[in-house]
Amino acid sequence: MSRTVLFARTLRDQRVACISVAFVMALMAVLDTAIYPEYRDALEKFELPAFFQGFVGEAGSIASPEGFYSAEFFSWLPLLLITIVIIGATGTLAGEEAAGTLDLLLAQPVKRSRLLLEKTAGLTAITILAAAASVPGFLVGKAFVDVPLGVGRLSEATANMVPVTLLYLTLSLWAAAALPSRSMASLVAIGAVVGAYVLNTVGAAVPAIEDVRNASPFYWADSAHVLVHGFDWLRAAGMLALTGVFLGFALWSFERRDLAAGAREWSLRRLLRLGGRAAGVEPAPGA
Repeated sequence: MSRTVLFARTLRDQRVACISVAFVMALMAVLDTAIYPEYRDALEKFELPAFFQGFVGEAGSIASPEGFYSAEFFSWLPLLLITIVIIGATGTLAGEEAAGTLDLLLAQPVKRSRLLLEKTAGLTAITILAAAASVPGFLVGKAFVDVPLGVGRLSEATANMVPVTLLYLTLSLWAAAALPSRSMASLVAIGAVVGAYVLNTVGAAVPAIEDVRNASPFYWADSAHVLVHGFDWLRAAGMLALTGVFLGFALWSFERRDLAAGAREWSLRRLLRLGGRAAGVEPAPGA
């Protein structure tokens, strides 16, 4: 088997998601840049509720370009990147196993570790390509309006979205390798994202849990910090180190996984049906 065939296949399988997210990133970069001068004066008189202070972070004011971009762009678009890697990561392992294709793929002369690493590399490339589409959007927007924030600092904030996305990519891979079904892996990954995101935003508004907020990856991936101070290599290195830990767990779990050739999802449904019958509940037709 060719050295990069799995990498190329991952890019091909995820190309629609990559192009779609890249388009959204570029479009939102243009729109947010274009509307900022129109809203700047109104935002200076706007008192931001305490709950939304987490979206502005160290920028302090939503009227500043750093605060505006942090709240309107970098507060939610990383979630879009994380969504596509969760879908791709769970589909790569548990999804292909449920479809009965993973065992056929591993019947080829390819090691499990190589399969996982090449697919991880493919999803990483998709993350970088989709995030990088923001930069041309900022350039186009700044060609028409004057925003007192350089493209270089915006590019650093764009790059800052990648480490936290890769962290949840490898967490999703680990869940897909360790748990019996794609639905369970997706549930764990999505729960981890939602819990960390809420902890970060609520922690900014509630002093009692402000210290606990530091446990959220979104706190360390704060775009406002980068927009104000520049790219923080120490924070990024910490994220990437944790990413490596989760990737190691994923490799370890995948090497020990007993492939079910598509039967695992069916077995889970059957278990639920049997549990319902034992409780006196008849399953719905087709269940």
